Amino acid sequence: MQRKRHLLVATDIFGATPGLQQALTQLPAVVNGQLQLTLCQPDSCGNTSTVFADDQLAYQAFLQHGGLEHYQQQVHQALAAQQPDLVLGFSAGAAALWCSLSSADCADSTGQALLCYGGQIRQYSELTPHWPVTCVWSDESHFDVMALQQKLSQAGNVRQLHWPQRHGFINPHSSGFNAAAAAEFWSGCQRWIQSGDF
Repeated sequence: MQRKRHLLVATDIFGATPGLQQALTQLPAVVNGQLQLTLCQPDSCGNTSTVFADDQLAYQAFLQHGGLEHYQQQVHQALAAQQPDLVLGFSAGAAALWCSLSSADCADSTGQALLCYGGQIRQYSELTPHWPVTCVWSDESHFDVMALQQKLSQAGNVRQLHWPQRHGFINPHSSGFNAAAAAEFWSGCQRWIQSGDF
């Protein structure tokens, strides 16, 4: 019998929205009972599925609750407690996972990571994750995505893809949302869960 996989999802600053939860629970691996899900969201989202009205309100709440540094600690604790073999991160969650997977605590664990539009990774580009990582980059107006990709390409276990979409293209609550691109992403995510190839 095949072992049940465990996916830890580190959300963006909007948290575990109903839309994200629905997309995750509709993945065939979840429907078939082959995948256990654990969600980690910033403290700014509370214990409920709070939905912020826009990106700016979500960002302000995120900063008021310690920002990325605090979220990194949350994600690191979730990784240690849950010990997943797959991790999926969006935006701030992607950057928090990048940092956690680069820590000595993860050196002896194994798994795979899919990190989506984690622009803050640029602040930690000197780190090298211990797990194989696939980064899905979006178009960004406030930094040079191509330069970051080139810098990160020096790490042997980092695969990178650039999607010509706005930041947040997977999240229906983000101003960058694109339904067609999000659907394509979730299909790729299912392939990644099954085969490790996005």
